[in-house]
Amino acid sequence: MARGYDLTSDAGTKEYLRDVEIEYQFQCLDQKEVDGCHRLGEFLENIRKNTTAAAAIYKENCDKGNYARSCLKYGHCLNFGKGVKEDKTAALQYFEKTCKLGNGSGCFYAGHIDLKLSLAEGKTPDKAVQLMSQSCDLKCSEGCFILASWHLLGRYTDKDLRKAFELNQKGCNLENVGCCSNLSIMYRHGHGTNKDLSLATEMKKRAEQYSADHLKKQPVLKVNE
Repeated sequence: MARGYDLTSDAGTKEYLRDVEIEYQFQCLDQKEVDGCHRLGEFLENIRKNTTAAAAIYKENCDKGNYARSCLKYGHCLNFGKGVKEDKTAALQYFEKTCKLGNGSGCFYAGHIDLKLSLAEGKTPDKAVQLMSQSCDLKCSEGCFILASWHLLGRYTDKDLRKAFELNQKGCNLENVGCCSNLSIMYRHGHGTNKDLSLATEMKKRAEQYSADHLKKQPVLKVNE
């Protein structure tokens, strides 16, 4: 797509989007590129607002291409009924596959659903705890935060302030605001670590900085990559 487009006009924008869609279709349907298929799915979902077609692309790209990001997307489709019938059990399966493919967000969402299903059935959510641990290991900061909170409260797992401190450290290093805030409190009171008011102040500043940074970041859909 080396040609120029007048994106200030409706006609130019429509022409550009048409050519982008054709390019993604070529990448996916002709070249069988899994990243191209995923881009096509996102284009259909976000630009064309065709969630049914997008869900079908995500599913096939996960089932046949084992593309983790598409597995994650299809899991969300099933979880919220976007383009397909809502099915929490099937969503869990796709999130678990995402997790096995090395995507920490998949472990995180699988852990959330497994927790709800286990509690509804009166089961101990040991698997949910394991999935949250995997998500943190795979650098999903939300997983670190949730698991740290569980260890702080002794909820669904043993109360372990030292473990909670370590998980919050890991999450804070991944720029998770909640983890940095927790570290500030733990340093201030000496929970799970030695009391250190200087580090408590430093962690509070990091939390404030990360919060400000996150607010500046606006999600942008890139349709030309």
